[in-house]
Amino acid sequence: MDGLAASNKGSGELAIAFRPDLLAAYLDSLESLHACGRLPSDFEMLTRVAQDPEGVGDDEVAAQIGDERRRFAVLSTKRALRDGSFRHRVLTAYGHRCAMCGIQLKLLDGAHILPAKHPDSTDETHNGIALCALHHRSYDNGLVTFDAGFETHLNDEMIDSLKAENLAAELERFEVELRPLILLPPDRRDRPSEHFVELANRHRGWTL
Repeated sequence: MDGLAASNKGSGELAIAFRPDLLAAYLDSLESLHACGRLPSDFEMLTRVAQDPEGVGDDEVAAQIGDERRRFAVLSTKRALRDGSFRHRVLTAYGHRCAMCGIQLKLLDGAHILPAKHPDSTDETHNGIALCALHHRSYDNGLVTFDAGFETHLNDEMIDSLKAENLAAELERFEVELRPLILLPPDRRDRPSEHFVELANRHRGWTL
């Protein structure tokens, strides 16, 4: 089981197994998910989503599931499965280490290089990077980035502004702990795509 599996016990009753990290998503849609056992078409779609959340389009779900609550439940489950798959793949690729500082301690996120909300973003592993909570937020806020040669950069203008506002405490420590080159996955296919890195830097206003 990759994340979720549903089994029809007969008479429209479903048994659903799920990974522990999907508990919140399951509880949010508990009744509607189990109601998918009443119609073969709904059960078929839930099964497809469970097996391949990235391969089933939202429009397919909407076209096949007529009931609004069941449709929302399946779409929510699909997003949770997709996000969990992306995070798992990215963290595994980076050996569960922050690419910018090397920390582990189960404090990591699977961050999109090109933000997920961008129309050209994908959930491919090479559009992901493992970052601790501090560096994930720093990256998203434009305080730090990396280029296509994997070299890290600090935003000097932002740092000057922080100093002017007397908000630069521990800046030296932050700079010292930032790796000059990000850690890279051993498998070259999982490494940050130059295309996504350059798009992401333009999106965030970097000129490197």
